[in-house]
Amino acid sequence: MFEKVLETLKKLGFTEYEARAYISLVGFGMATAREIHEHSGVPQGRIYSVLRSLSDKNFIEVQDGNPSYYYAENPNAILGRLKSEINESIDKSSEYLSNLHLDSRPPSMLWAIHSEWGIKNRIKTLIQNADKEIFIAVHDYSFFGWILPEIKKVKKKVNVEIYAKNKADFTGTNLRVSEFSDKMNSLEREIAAIVNKDLPTHHAKLVLIIDESTGFFIGETQGKITGTVIQIPQFVYMIKTMMKMLEND
Repeated sequence: MFEKVLETLKKLGFTEYEARAYISLVGFGMATAREIHEHSGVPQGRIYSVLRSLSDKNFIEVQDGNPSYYYAENPNAILGRLKSEINESIDKSSEYLSNLHLDSRPPSMLWAIHSEWGIKNRIKTLIQNADKEIFIAVHDYSFFGWILPEIKKVKKKVNVEIYAKNKADFTGTNLRVSEFSDKMNSLEREIAAIVNKDLPTHHAKLVLIIDESTGFFIGETQGKITGTVIQIPQFVYMIKTMMKMLEND
């Protein structure tokens, strides 16, 4: 618990030594600089400057004497004040940042993500924000591992449909999977050509469609993985509908 409190104080603006000295002093109630130094691990050569800094910030009180005594009267009041100040700063910063984009262009309806970290985080966000339906077409099962942990957390009200090139790959996952047909494979290649018309060597790996409004197409081109986000509901709905029609055929 000590380490958690230490990290919390540092987030509130305490230095490492200030946090250690403050925790020790709260534990003592009242103590000398030497006692705080010995208990907190703050170096003897730094303890007086650290305690002076805490006093200047009104975190602790000093009773002058020989030796002088230090005490932390009400830590709840101190932390409450810091919390209020931070919340106020966050609110002001949020308002300022929100106003910065007013003159910027509208977000693009299509963009690419080139890092594995970015692709995995986009997958996580899309699945977590799904409201009604998640449609997945798996061309390469090795990429489904990026999705599986999030699929297991999906809310019960969200319908999950999975189509795959090889249904046997999903043995042991307890997921309901439909194996897609040759027509489905052909459509996947056509989709890759539409989404990446300038990349003829592109190979589709996985398609993720959320609530018929957002599509996420993961593919590989010359050994590099790319995730393409499409937020054109009409186009995304058309792709999903065509896939299901071919599967039903």
